[in-house]
Amino acid sequence: MNNNVVNIEQIEYPYLEKPLSVYALENGHKVVFAHKKSPMINVSSWVKTGSINENKENNGISHFVEHLLFKGTTKYPAGVFDRKMEELGGIINAATWKDYTFYYINIPKEHYKIALVMHADMMVDALFPENEIGPEFDPEGLAPAEKRERYVVIEEIRMGEDNNWRKVYKNLNSSMYESHPYKREVIGTKEIIANISQAEIVKYYKTFYTPQNITTIVVGEFNEDDMLKLVQENFKFKDNSNIEKCTTDNEAPEYEIKNPTTVVDYSEVNTGYLMMGALCNSAKNLKETIALDLISTILGDGKSSRLYSDLIEKVENPHYYQLESCHYQFKDGDNFLIEANFDADKKDIVIDEIKSQLKKLNSITEVELQKAKKRAKVNFAQESEMVSDIADAIGYWMTVVEDVSIANQYLKTLEEIDCKYVEDISKKYLNPEKLSTSLLLPKGEN
Repeated sequence: MNNNVVNIEQIEYPYLEKPLSVYALENGHKVVFAHKKSPMINVSSWVKTGSINENKENNGISHFVEHLLFKGTTKYPAGVFDRKMEELGGIINAATWKDYTFYYINIPKEHYKIALVMHADMMVDALFPENEIGPEFDPEGLAPAEKRERYVVIEEIRMGEDNNWRKVYKNLNSSMYESHPYKREVIGTKEIIANISQAEIVKYYKTFYTPQNITTIVVGEFNEDDMLKLVQENFKFKDNSNIEKCTTDNEAPEYEIKNPTTVVDYSEVNTGYLMMGALCNSAKNLKETIALDLISTILGDGKSSRLYSDLIEKVENPHYYQLESCHYQFKDGDNFLIEANFDADKKDIVIDEIKSQLKKLNSITEVELQKAKKRAKVNFAQESEMVSDIADAIGYWMTVVEDVSIANQYLKTLEEIDCKYVEDISKKYLNPEKLSTSLLLPKGEN
């Protein structure tokens, strides 16, 4: 497939001395170069696929493919890439989330050529050998004699099933959505991973690991012409236009919970666990996204937050062991979560107290807002300190927001937000009667 340059944009990017170079190649592959003085170079490729592109038959395949991409190509058998990067002082890893899967290398800059060559080879020529996938088996029966990658992922799923917060989040996440693919767990189920075929895995790879779906990012000190030539020479994508494509649910985004509910589960725990969650607008809505970050800081980020101050610090005998909030950004609508670990017999009090705190968000002080803004500015600046942080931030803007230039609007938009706007966003999304709740309680707890 032709990978000549059809367009290049020079885009200013916060805290970097030189603009980003964003290349659009003829085959659809996007390439972003960011220049930063550093002894290290970061090479990463972000694929616009995750659980958002799965269905109930192949849930978890995105994460499984992430594991299997490291299991060999025509040029390099399984293990060669990992060992070579380690010998050269490189760090490699990957991650799968709802909107994306990404792969990265952080390596001393004198070794960037071999790193990019091997990284590109892995992205475009993964083989998914049967002996690396492992045999299909009954996950509730005897383990296979050869514990290959299928078994490794299932063990990862099992560990998650034993994690209390994972249980609470799984139940909440499923209850917040009606039909959107986000309602399923990214890691999938034991039953699907134990039985999904090599053919289905290859079909998924050929459907979504296409040049139009991939952004490759290089951050560090390098000659741009040499790096572009290296990318063009090594990202030789195969033409998969005629293959049978995987089907996806293609459900419309859900920006609010249509049927708020409370899900209660029981386990061998000694304390109670709670998550309350709201669905919000897309991460592409920059002003609302920033406002939700500010609300999360004010409400539940650290010991100066309202939740900690009012429900732990000022209480003589607090019944909380953990209490915080967080905000996740997604392409098809954000999540806002409140998390609590508490004395289980106080569950009704806990729910009332948290709902009361949410109602109080209709009044934000200027002191609180400015403190939260200062934290936001620091966090935003820190994203441009290390080559790996820069690459991660660019990957987010390119893949979730789908426009890296919006990063330049962040600080200006942050300054525009006043107390009234934060209060309005709180009323819009964090009405306690419109949130779903997930509880995990000790067995025997009423």
